Amino acid sequence: MNKRDLSRYFSGSKFSRMPLGKALVALSCALAVTVSCGAGIAFTAVNAANNSSSVPVSVVQVASSQAQNKPEATATPEPTQAPIQLEIEATAVQQSVGVTVMDADSGLPVLGQDFEVQLTPKSGKASTYTVDPETGTLLIKQVDIGEYTVSVAEREGFVTPEPVTLAVKEKVQYKADVEAVKDQIKQSSEVNEAEEDNGNASHVGAGTGSGQDPTLPEPTAVPTPEPSGNDYDYDESSTEERKTTVYIPDVAEQNGRKYLKYADGSISPYYVSKTATAEDGTEFLVEATLDAGMVPTPTPVPTAEPTPEPTAEPTAVPEPTQVPADSTSNSEPTSASASLQTAAGKVLGLDLGVWARGGLLAAGAADGVSTLSLESTLQFYDESSMQGIAHDGFAMTAVEKVIVTLYSGWYPSTSDKQAYYDPSTHQKVTGSKVIAGTTYTFDENGTLVKEETGGSESSGSENTGDSGSSGSSGGTTWVKGVDVSKYQGNIDWNQVKASGIEFAIIRVGYRGYGTGVLVEDSTFRQNIKGATAAGLKVGLYFYSQAINETEAVEEASMVISLCQGYNISYPIYFDTEKVAGDTGRADNISRAQRTANAVAFCETIRNSGYKAGVYSYASWFYNQLNMASLSPYSIWIAQYRNELSFDYNYDIWQYSSTGSVPGIPKPTDMNVSKLG
Repeated sequence: MNKRDLSRYFSGSKFSRMPLGKALVALSCALAVTVSCGAGIAFTAVNAANNSSSVPVSVVQVASSQAQNKPEATATPEPTQAPIQLEIEATAVQQSVGVTVMDADSGLPVLGQDFEVQLTPKSGKASTYTVDPETGTLLIKQVDIGEYTVSVAEREGFVTPEPVTLAVKEKVQYKADVEAVKDQIKQSSEVNEAEEDNGNASHVGAGTGSGQDPTLPEPTAVPTPEPSGNDYDYDESSTEERKTTVYIPDVAEQNGRKYLKYADGSISPYYVSKTATAEDGTEFLVEATLDAGMVPTPTPVPTAEPTPEPTAEPTAVPEPTQVPADSTSNSEPTSASASLQTAAGKVLGLDLGVWARGGLLAAGAADGVSTLSLESTLQFYDESSMQGIAHDGFAMTAVEKVIVTLYSGWYPSTSDKQAYYDPSTHQKVTGSKVIAGTTYTFDENGTLVKEETGGSESSGSENTGDSGSSGSSGGTTWVKGVDVSKYQGNIDWNQVKASGIEFAIIRVGYRGYGTGVLVEDSTFRQNIKGATAAGLKVGLYFYSQAINETEAVEEASMVISLCQGYNISYPIYFDTEKVAGDTGRADNISRAQRTANAVAFCETIRNSGYKAGVYSYASWFYNQLNMASLSPYSIWIAQYRNELSFDYNYDIWQYSSTGSVPGIPKPTDMNVSKLG
């Protein structure tokens, strides 16, 4: 074997015969080689690690593994706000549609959003309107009669409400009937006030009053008093179109006259004697006059001998006033109807129904047939009430027309004063008049020629500002006032005025919440006389329990009947609220009906030449009235706290029911007003 062959050392015999010294040397060498190789590998690994990172390799591998398994941390997301469910409140009153877009959960109007509302007639094109974002309401005026659908356009963040349907009916003219209501008014001594009068109960929705002055929502200012002795306190500009159905006749011209035709095409003996013209130029019939020469004299027709007929079986005895249908008596007709039938049928060839509907009246002449008596004139239009009068039987075309536009207040507007129309007569004012505290002079044609405000004069043609109520420039003038009734006792109004109170709203009366009787407040007359004499500005209120519009007009008529002759400078308010104990006769009427009642009251007041408004507390305004329909009127809000929270425009805030005022012996309601 070659000495260089190392395998010999690994054979059993060779390894056993190897000297101990050589074996130790061989093991040492092998160990040295192993350590050297391991150290080199370790050194290389450490250098590589130092060049890439100061973190050991094993730690880097663990961190990398954790990063792969665990998502990166992110900011906590803001909770997503659920969309607001909307609700539409729509009311049709007086050919106006009031719309409020509300939060369905809270029942409050949604503010800050100019929602688009579509008003779609049953057959026709939709019209789009925009909600006032400050109030969440919309009032659409002069809507044609018919059925409509009200819907709100989609908007992000809101759930679109279901459309609602409503019917716009013919506009009702609300007019005070002072004479009719006088007999209905009762004195407090004539009724059981404990069961009729809610005036001594606290306003259930107004909260608890402190009786202290509130923190006013705007800076206060010392009010500038208005001149006394106003001729007119109505300072608004408004117009009202009077519409009615008028009749255009089908005529035939003969002898220079236009004769009306009957429905069957024949010519009647009536000719057109008077017409009128609507605002658009349409001429319509007012009166027709009878031409006696066109009425032929009936000639009696001999009655033929009756042919005997077999006697019929006995029948029940007819009523004394009835004529048997199969009568063949040879006697001449004696009834007016028979006379008219004979004349019309035998002479003019017309049936009784056409003649009677055309305005003919049988006279029942002595011979029964020789004379017909007709109305000398037929009225087709009542000029005093501006209402058309129908007469069936004539050939007529009925059309609805604007007969006249009535103006109230300034014309054409309060910012462009050219003339002033008396709100009660709708006629131009002439001469020198005081209107809302400012003196104006008009010429004989009613044209404004001079305005005097606080000692200065200006020409009417140059005036472009609204005089309005006086106050500090750049902010609202707030004044303090009270409202009173019999529950405040006998009041010394001079002391009240001296204490700094500027206005008083006095209860005229109420409708009993039990029987519905109309009752005058027992202190109304002495309060209005005393407050006026002391120099306070005076407004009125009536506690309503009307369950329909007719009753609301009665309530307004009662107020007008009692306040005539007094200087009323503040609005007259419709007081609507819930009766304590749920015993009020009007507690459960619908929201739409209550709104219609408020409008009926206010329109009747306005048509009588006064300012009108509605009083209640916040929750009643929100939940029981459609505020969009009330936007034309003054709002008086009751909320007993130091900070007012109300989402609608208002003129007066009643902030306490427990105020103490010199001259008023019992606690009283306290108010602040923007009306000056």
